[in-house]
Amino acid sequence: MINFFRKIRKQFADDNKPLKYMRYAIGEIVLVVIGILIALSINNWNEGRKLEVAELDILKGIKQNILMDTLDLNHNIRRYEEMWTRDSIVFYHIADKKPLDSLVNDKLSDLWRSNMSIMLHTSYFDEAKTKGLSIISNKELRDSISRLYEFRYAYVALFENESKQYDYLSIYEELMSDYIYFDSNTGWVIDEKKYQSILNDKFFTKKLIDASIKMLSVQSIYTDAKEAAVYVVNQIDIELAMRE
Repeated sequence: MINFFRKIRKQFADDNKPLKYMRYAIGEIVLVVIGILIALSINNWNEGRKLEVAELDILKGIKQNILMDTLDLNHNIRRYEEMWTRDSIVFYHIADKKPLDSLVNDKLSDLWRSNMSIMLHTSYFDEAKTKGLSIISNKELRDSISRLYEFRYAYVALFENESKQYDYLSIYEELMSDYIYFDSNTGWVIDEKKYQSILNDKFFTKKLIDASIKMLSVQSIYTDAKEAAVYVVNQIDIELAMRE
């Protein structure tokens, strides 16, 4: 195309001999500038397209990571609900000094198995941070994703795995250490003698309530994180739909 314009320009320049060389020189400069601008435009378009493809790949990856997280969060939330029900049964059974039966035996034994853990999926968010979070062009979406990972998820990990203030597991373990034993045939059990010791332990129900409250506090952190995760997934879906 540049050669075509060059021929036309040369023809016009030849019609006016005194200005021939000036026109020719100016025309060469104009053609070079046009060529450079076209090349830059094509290069910028290609680079922009590459960034958009990388952005969409990261958004889709973050969405998949979050969906896996919601499964894990829901699993632990359900477990916390089961633990609250268990603690309530044990509390009222002991408070009413009811005799030991298979139900309360199972529930007391389950206190020994109150440990929980969570491993959140952050690979695509980590990739986005490596590339620079600005790769996510929608600022509102970028801020929501950052808050989810760096605030909500960080809270879950802190409260579940590191916080001493909300360490419900240690209380449960301390609560049961003197009363539970392992039977090779039936597993962890409480016998009648141990159960009577529990009934006579005036601090047992107090410690149980303390552990339950701490456990519920951690559950609320899980619930907040799950709600934030669902919100971000919806935002990503809207953004992806707009790009189609």
